[in-house]
Amino acid sequence: MRFFIAASMLIGAITAFAPQRGASCFSVRASNHQSSSTLQMAGFGSSKATNKKTKLKPLKPKQQWDRYGDFAKSSTNFEVGVRVVERDDGEQEWLRIGYVNSKDDSNIELAVSRQRSLIAEHAKRLLPLAVLPKDKVEWGYVDAEGAWKKVESLNDYPKSFEKAIGFEGIGDPKSGYYCHYKDGKVVAMNEGGAVVTKSEAE
Repeated sequence: MRFFIAASMLIGAITAFAPQRGASCFSVRASNHQSSSTLQMAGFGSSKATNKKTKLKPLKPKQQWDRYGDFAKSSTNFEVGVRVVERDDGEQEWLRIGYVNSKDDSNIELAVSRQRSLIAEHAKRLLPLAVLPKDKVEWGYVDAEGAWKKVESLNDYPKSFEKAIGFEGIGDPKSGYYCHYKDGKVVAMNEGGAVVTKSEAE
């Protein structure tokens, strides 16, 4: 009799502590799901992908210069430049840096924007005292009426757009950029408005 009572008590204890199917497992899964959603709302997950910025492929100066030469005879060459901003000494003047063109004479503003890094780099190279390494600049070009027009910095362009545009900077003999050489000597370069040969310069 005592053995029967003890066995009955043991079975009751085991039943009391046995996990209930479905309820506890679902509550754990629901808790994990809610935590995951909270992380995504805080910026860990899908929101990170939606905020990802488009990364532009760097352009090569020589390659864009060659493309400029390919389009130069059949396209309009627009003068481009930069203007230093956020200086304590007031608004700065536009500085002539070079020229851009496009294969079909369209999207000039996009052509300036897409090649803005090349233009800014050459500005610091060509005019190191006027454009300092840490200076912030804005880009622009001279329109058909002869006025400077500011260009916004964009990051979205048609596919392979860089192949339909070109840039030529004003020649810089000190660095050798945008200068034509023969036998180790500069024989021609763009001085702004026209390509000047050595004989013409002399």
